[in-house]
Amino acid sequence: ELPEALPREIAIPLSSQKIIAIVGPRRSGKTYLLFWLIKNLISETISLEQIIYCSFDDPRLLPCDAKDIELILEAHRELYPEHRNKINYIFFDEIQNVKDWEMGIRRIYDTRKFHIFLTGSSSKLLSKEIATQLRGRAISFEIFPFSFREILSAKGIELDRNTPYSMERFSIIKHLNEYLKVGGFPEVVLEENPDLKTRILKEYLETMFFKDLVERYRVKNQPLLRELMRFLTANTANLFSLNAFYKWIKSTYPVTKRTLLNYVSYFEDIGLFFLVRKFSYSLKEQAQRPRKCYIVDNGLRSVYGFKSSEDEGRNLENTVFLDLQHRKAMKPLMEIFYWQDYKKREVDFVVRQGKDVQELIQACATVSDFRVKERETTALSKAADEIKCNNLS
Repeated sequence: ELPEALPREIAIPLSSQKIIAIVGPRRSGKTYLLFWLIKNLISETISLEQIIYCSFDDPRLLPCDAKDIELILEAHRELYPEHRNKINYIFFDEIQNVKDWEMGIRRIYDTRKFHIFLTGSSSKLLSKEIATQLRGRAISFEIFPFSFREILSAKGIELDRNTPYSMERFSIIKHLNEYLKVGGFPEVVLEENPDLKTRILKEYLETMFFKDLVERYRVKNQPLLRELMRFLTANTANLFSLNAFYKWIKSTYPVTKRTLLNYVSYFEDIGLFFLVRKFSYSLKEQAQRPRKCYIVDNGLRSVYGFKSSEDEGRNLENTVFLDLQHRKAMKPLMEIFYWQDYKKREVDFVVRQGKDVQELIQACATVSDFRVKERETTALSKAADEIKCNNLS
C-alpha cells in the first residue's frame, strides 16, 4: 500500500512528453507528492505494474550509477513483459544520489516509452542544473512547505463565503496563529508536541546550513555565513542592502563584497531566502535599489531569528509572500515586486503577470490604529496612481 499522501495545490501534468522534475527545499513534501501522483494514475486505471518507483535515498540501492538505471528497467521488462510495448511511468526519488544520472535519464527519455518524474533536494540539485544537464528535455516544478490553504485542507476544513460567520472561524484563527509561528513543513504540521516542533525546525535549519550551504559550496568562512543567515532571518520582510551589511560586518570579519554577494546567491539558490526587487520599469533601478528579504518558512524564523514586537506583522507579510510564491509556481510568467516612492511610502507586493500589473497588496497585522490605516491606504493609493492598477488588497 502507498503511504497516505495529502493533496497539494500545484498541478503536475501526468502525461507530458517532457521529463517532470520536482525540486524544492528539503522536507517540503516532494516524496509524498510523488505518491499522490501515483495514486492519481491508479485512479485513472493505469496498472500498478506500469509504474516504477525507486528512492535513491535507500542505502540498499547505493552506490548507483547510470548503468544501474538500465538494470532497473531490465528487471521491469522481465517481471512484466506484457507491458513492454506500452507507455509506462517512472518515478525516481532523490535522483541526485545516482552518479551520472543525467545520462541514464536521457537514454530512457530518448526511447519515448516512459513518462519520467524526478525529485531532487536543493542541497544537490537545482532547477538551473536540471535545465543544463537535461538540455531542454525537462520542465521543473518547485514546491514549498504547506500553504495555509493546504493546512486547512489537511485538517478537513473547507472555506466558503459563509466561513467568516460560522463557528468554524475560531478553529481557523487558531490554525492561522499556529501557522504564523511554526510554518508549514509537513512533518512539523503533523507533529502534536510543541517542543518537538521546535527541535525539528532547528534540525532542519542546521541541516540546510551544513549540507545545503557549507558542503555544497565548500564555504570556508562559516561564522560569517552563519552571521549573514541570522541577519536575514531576523530582518525578514525588511529591506536588505548588501552595501550596508558590508559596512557593518567588515569590522568584525575580514570579507569582500564579492564573498557576501556569493553567500547571498547561495541562500537564494537553495530556496532558503528570497530577495524581492523594487518595482520599476528601469532594470538599472531594480538592480541598484535594496531588496526585501523573505524566508521560506515562518517556523525557521521563529527558531532562529531575533524576536521583536514587530514579529506578528512581519510573519504575516512573510505568509502573504509565501502564498504568492505558491501562486507563482503555477503561473510561470508571474513576478513579485515591492513598490516605494521618494517619500518612502511603501506597498508590500506588486504582482505582475507578463507585462501587466495585476494586483497591489498591503500586508498589515492590524489597522485599528487610524494612523496605521492611513499610512497603508495612502501608499496603496499613490502606487495605484503611478502604476495604473486598480486591483488593491
